[in-house]
Amino acid sequence: MTIHMHDFGLMRIFPKASFRHAGPLATRSFTDFVLVEWETDLLGSVTMETGMGCYLDGPGGAQVSVRIGFTAGDGTPFFFQYISVGEMESHIRGKTPVMLAGQMEIDPAIEKYAWLNHVQFVGRGMLSREPLRQDYEMAYITG
Repeated sequence: MTIHMHDFGLMRIFPKASFRHAGPLATRSFTDFVLVEWETDLLGSVTMETGMGCYLDGPGGAQVSVRIGFTAGDGTPFFFQYISVGEMESHIRGKTPVMLAGQMEIDPAIEKYAWLNHVQFVGRGMLSREPLRQDYEMAYITG
């Protein structure tokens, strides 16, 4: 079996305010996004319509679940969701990345994009403080 990774641009997420509290299993937080910058050869410069992340952060690591509604450069709406995992204490300090696994949902009637519903997206993300943003090097995997 051979797996091929294909570049899919740099996705930059700019978070807004977070709501955070300690829970019975881990610290939980919710974060709205102000802006997502993402441009690919296929989709063009996309526009975020809405997006938010839900974070679970415990002593063994963190899991981030994100859902974002986008519009492609040609006006086509699509949905992107992913889960990131990593060690959050060192990630917050800018020392270690988090890893993303995601999927896209787009109208299967649009032949140009239909294949995106059947590939796995991956990313490597690093946090920046000035300005506060999460940068993901994005790729998709084919077999």
